[in-house]
Amino acid sequence: MQKWGLFAPGPDLLHNAPFLAKLKKAFPEYVERAQNAQVYARQIAKDIILPKSLILDEICAMDPAYVDWELWKELNRKKTSICMIPEALGGLGWGFLDMFVAIEEFVAADVSTTAFFMFNLFGPVCAFVEFKPEICLSMMRDLVSAQRRDEPLFFAWALTEPACGTDNLNEDACRTQKPTFQVTRVEGGYRLNGIKHFISNGSLAHSMLVIAPANAANPLESLACFFVPAKSQGFSVGRVEKKMGHRAKQTAELIFKDVFVPDENVWEKPGRGWRHTMEVLAVSTGAVGMLGLGLARGSLERCIRHCQATTIKGRPLIEENWVQIAIADMMAKIMTVRAKLLDFAIGADALLVTRILDKPLVKAALNILPEKLLLGQSLEALAKSPGVSELVSNFKHAQVPDEVVAYFKAQGACVKVAGSDLAMEVSSRVLDIVGLEGAGHAFGMEKIFRDAKATQIYEGANQVGRLALFAHELGDAAS
Repeated sequence: MQKWGLFAPGPDLLHNAPFLAKLKKAFPEYVERAQNAQVYARQIAKDIILPKSLILDEICAMDPAYVDWELWKELNRKKTSICMIPEALGGLGWGFLDMFVAIEEFVAADVSTTAFFMFNLFGPVCAFVEFKPEICLSMMRDLVSAQRRDEPLFFAWALTEPACGTDNLNEDACRTQKPTFQVTRVEGGYRLNGIKHFISNGSLAHSMLVIAPANAANPLESLACFFVPAKSQGFSVGRVEKKMGHRAKQTAELIFKDVFVPDENVWEKPGRGWRHTMEVLAVSTGAVGMLGLGLARGSLERCIRHCQATTIKGRPLIEENWVQIAIADMMAKIMTVRAKLLDFAIGADALLVTRILDKPLVKAALNILPEKLLLGQSLEALAKSPGVSELVSNFKHAQVPDEVVAYFKAQGACVKVAGSDLAMEVSSRVLDIVGLEGAGHAFGMEKIFRDAKATQIYEGANQVGRLALFAHELGDAAS
């Protein structure tokens, strides 16, 4: 029986996504980079992530704050923490297509480990969304420096609070929500008071971007973004959640007691936070869809291997027609969702912020200018000057206008719903095929079933994603 997925005999990106063969003729470097990303990620998935998946699931079930730092070091040395940073600055230079291709491979091995290190990309993604040069340069310098020192540098994106979670993803719901997080304007900055809940890697974060309204009575119009170092006075980590799935990735409660944020650390002033949030979510919801696809594929891979090794009445279970039909049905759905997810990633590379990093002038500058200058204090100081910072940020927003963000918010909702629902469907159907014996923890399929449910909730429940898609595609027609 032919091996499939992680244990396929060779790279199979073009086999899995044949439309890329046509794209490769026009943009060979772009597609070859994605092919290399698949090979690179698949090796990491097989050699580093997969062997520890079930062990970490058991350990973290008992101690949700446990971190396998040796595993982290292995992943860090592979530059997973700086994969989106240009190669000229020491990263892997991945765009959205490369990252999505890699996520599928990582998640097929283990989603919780993938979330543990890949969710740290909220840092560079948030910086690129702002595209203020001093923020981007500082973020890239700190990440590259930490990676080379083999030291962790975690970043968290703090949106959800006890009274408001999914509300923040819908304009009408955000406008009428009742936030409990308090933001007070004081001389030189703001004071933050309140709790943020269910924050991925919040207990490990060295810094975070806090999304909160400056006026609780007018949340949508006053939403702002505050950069908060974890060493800030008044900040503390509360409960680290004990979860059903995604156990190797910590999810925490963050507590803010009169935390001062100076004006220079306000990434988006009140009134501009909604746009920032939508652009970040446009990307992150797409990534969650990819988590779902990887889970579905990983579950089916394990099912296929189990059916090859299990005999019923003297012959392998995989030879039963009903099993072959069920597997083919799941394969067809995985192939279909994958095509849309890769379409989303290619569109994001073409229309969102990474398009700027691929411009010939920018690439030439990165290749010509020495790394010491690009990541040095002098260039960052120049970038902080109001004229330069505003010019670069305005250029980015002109390249990625509000209508593009709204479009990708709907596209992200589409693939997030499709990918996460697929994860639940496949992981459930696989357990029906393998029965009680195959549902044992040692085979990994029941773990994936537990992991899959969270993807329907990440970045907003799927119901609000469906409403976002409907509103963008049919909202005017319906009214």
